[in-house]
Amino acid sequence: MSEAIENLSAILLTLRNKLIVIAAVLFTGIIASFQFTGSLIEIMKNDLLPEGAKLVYVSPLEVMMLELKLSIIIGVLITLPIIAFYVYRAISKRYSVKIPVSIGAGQFVFLGVAAIVMFVFGASYSYFLMLPLFLKYLYMDAASSGVTATYSIFKFISFIASTTAIFGLVFELPIVLTFLTRNGFVKYSTLVTYRKHIYVLVMFIAAVVTPGADVFSQMMVAVPMVIFFEISMVIVRILGVKNKLSKPDPSSSAAGISRRI
Repeated sequence: MSEAIENLSAILLTLRNKLIVIAAVLFTGIIASFQFTGSLIEIMKNDLLPEGAKLVYVSPLEVMMLELKLSIIIGVLITLPIIAFYVYRAISKRYSVKIPVSIGAGQFVFLGVAAIVMFVFGASYSYFLMLPLFLKYLYMDAASSGVTATYSIFKFISFIASTTAIFGLVFELPIVLTFLTRNGFVKYSTLVTYRKHIYVLVMFIAAVVTPGADVFSQMMVAVPMVIFFEISMVIVRILGVKNKLSKPDPSSSAAGISRRI
């Protein structure tokens, strides 16, 4: 346990030293994306607002705060690859880590392209398939009760943006879990053991991103996430390799230095 805490502390220390770079990228992403969040809100409204429903704002700063929230979401998504790279470097310096692709710069290109493709798939699934059906169902359910659907623009657009971003990240699970299991960070048996705990976490995330406490709303978000987690488990079981983490051998490093001298 003490060794695990020591390793985690070393990784966090490395990230702290890179905090200026991470903050700079995040701030730049927020400032740059803020310029077009108004157009982004308009696109989301035209694509996903059910016919007959209306959007309203209930406070003077609501639209501006919505634009800021969208900018922060975009900034965080832009920053995540930088954070992942620094975490990988911190781990690779402390352990002998092997990534399951070709050695060299090609491995980062491969993983980067794969991560982008999977994120696009997840975001597209949420935006073009799940959300239209989900929002239409909610609207028809309200209309059948004789209620006029009037949504807060902040909550409506925030729900769309948050759900789309979360599903984009969920679709990264096969890459993340395969990397962790192949390098011995997590065992497949551990994932199986804590499967129920992961289900509870998924339900918590669904409750956070869905408006209100409607169980059906939560299930519409949670069930696809659980299904994709199970798909990721199958991929991990096929591709995962039990490799033990090992720290570099000081004697071999010293021998290498002496030979070079």
